[in-house]
Amino acid sequence: MVTDVFHDERQDVFWIVGVGADRRHATTMRPGAVYSGQWVPSLCDVWLKIPPATPGGREPKSRAITDRCEDCARKTAEGDFAHTIWDF
Repeated sequence: MVTDVFHDERQDVFWIVGVGADRRHATTMRPGAVYSGQWVPSLCDVWLKIPPATPGGREPKSRAITDRCEDCARKTAEGDFAHTIWDF
């Protein structure tokens, strides 16, 4: 009898840069499920405003931002999350 089918599945976390932010924060909200201007919570309880999508053929301004929130990083390590960097 199988009792725990998903025990080895990891929760996804997305490292994003909110509007006006200077570092990446981790969120479990899927970027494709939110719209520009929406506020989403990060793992460290900072609320991030989702930036508008970058027009095709251009590089997102947030791509150059590599610094990560230390509190989010600690929580993702403790929670064994699967990481994805996401730029809008």
